[in-house]
Amino acid sequence: MIKNHDFADVVEEYKRLIYYHIRKLNIIDRNGDFFAEGLYALWQAHDTYDEDAGTLSSYINWKIHNALIDKIRKDNRTVEAEERFQDHIIHMQLYQVEDVVLDPYLWKSIRGMLTDNQWKWIYYSIIHDFSVDQIAAREGVTRDAVKNWGRHARKRLENSSIFNRKALEKYSRT
Repeated sequence: MIKNHDFADVVEEYKRLIYYHIRKLNIIDRNGDFFAEGLYALWQAHDTYDEDAGTLSSYINWKIHNALIDKIRKDNRTVEAEERFQDHIIHMQLYQVEDVVLDPYLWKSIRGMLTDNQWKWIYYSIIHDFSVDQIAAREGVTRDAVKNWGRHARKRLENSSIFNRKALEKYSRT
């Protein structure tokens, strides 16, 4: 521990070093989280410095650099865990049974007229009210592919005797 230095003086002297490491590691610090992590590392270095081990500046430099790298790794692990959780939730939703089928004969006849992808568009966008982006993410395809499914499904249903044109107009804007 440094006896003759007040921590506020140390912060003023070394805060540029924190900014240097943030820039050097190409960190975008919108919320100031990385700067706060650098300040915490500076405080730890100030608190644990042993004069026999080396110079203060090299010790502070090492502590700040490693603390920022550790924060990057921790944030990446958090993001990866959140993505795994979201994938798990999406996967589990595939096995959910729809809540209410008002007219099973209607849905069965619609299903018989469409291809698998067109039915996916009907099932996800009309029955479950998913957006094009959500369907594309779920199925692992592009937004344009999902839009094509919908366009072809609407054409098929418009040409069928089951639906009239007005019933499908509200879905033709996607």
